[in-house]
Amino acid sequence: MAILNLQLVPIPLLVLFYFLLASPPALACDAGDRAALLKIKAGFLNTGKFTSWNESSADCCAWDGVMCYPLDAGRVTSLNYHNIDGASGGLSGRLPDELGDLPFLSNLVLQNHSNVYGVLPLTLTRLTRLSFLNLAHNSLSGALPFFLSQIPSLNVLDLSFNKFTGLIPPEFSNFPALEYLSLEDNHLEGVIPSTIGNLSKSVSPLHVSLSHNMISGDIPAELGVPNWGMLILSHNNLTGDATPLFGANKAITYMDLSFNKLKFDMTEIDFPVKLEKLTLQNNMISGSIPVQINQLRDLYTFNVSDNQLCGLIPAGPVMNRFDDTHFLRNKCLCRSKDKCL
Repeated sequence: MAILNLQLVPIPLLVLFYFLLASPPALACDAGDRAALLKIKAGFLNTGKFTSWNESSADCCAWDGVMCYPLDAGRVTSLNYHNIDGASGGLSGRLPDELGDLPFLSNLVLQNHSNVYGVLPLTLTRLTRLSFLNLAHNSLSGALPFFLSQIPSLNVLDLSFNKFTGLIPPEFSNFPALEYLSLEDNHLEGVIPSTIGNLSKSVSPLHVSLSHNMISGDIPAELGVPNWGMLILSHNNLTGDATPLFGANKAITYMDLSFNKLKFDMTEIDFPVKLEKLTLQNNMISGSIPVQINQLRDLYTFNVSDNQLCGLIPAGPVMNRFDDTHFLRNKCLCRSKDKCL
């Protein structure tokens, strides 16, 4: 094989070879996506937070919080601006309509910006590739945006720790691909739509948290479907019977119904065998704890304090993991016949 003799190569070519070897090729950046990002920046009140987002920088794929995939296509697929510094480092203002002008976006995270307020823009429905939407820990308000269910590829929706009010829209049962929904710590009221149970008919177990709201009424029997992975309904005003949620064949691993006004008999319950966490404290649950609970080998969180339970706590390897604080202030729940808690 011939060896290149650099002494015979013209100087201009040597210079070209040097720059080709020393400098990586510039990343592409779609002009339309770049223009949309600059409009998003301008839409917030404190644009100085986007220090690397400036018109003199041609490559938007290298801007803070922006990712493109594949790089040579230059299309923005992820926008992640998670404020880890608290209020001091957050954005302020409303969410710009131009968030909907990034057609290849699959991941959108604008989290922990206490001065981001207002309603969600309808333009988000144009993000047909969006699978991950996290707008938690902001000050967003108004009614829950029913139109989000029109995003066909959404897998994760986190609107927790905001100031949303009103009812859970029935349209939230129409997400075709949702696997995780968190609406916790808002100001929601009314009842849980019975159609929400439709969400858990997907292939993957569904994780839902509606805790720390003002939701009332009975838990719909339609929620007693087998494909919940996590169901957190704590710190609401729920009443009535929760037994449809239980059953040995259910796939659920984490259930939290604590701090409600639920009233049912635990005696006849069959616990889901895969349960790892079960918290039922501060309700009006009666009956006794079934012996079957000692078959739940993975159960490491359990609390039934502040209820109306009676009888002996079933002795066994599972119940022995929990000290008396997990059973306090019941009607006549006992470790032994002479020691009731």
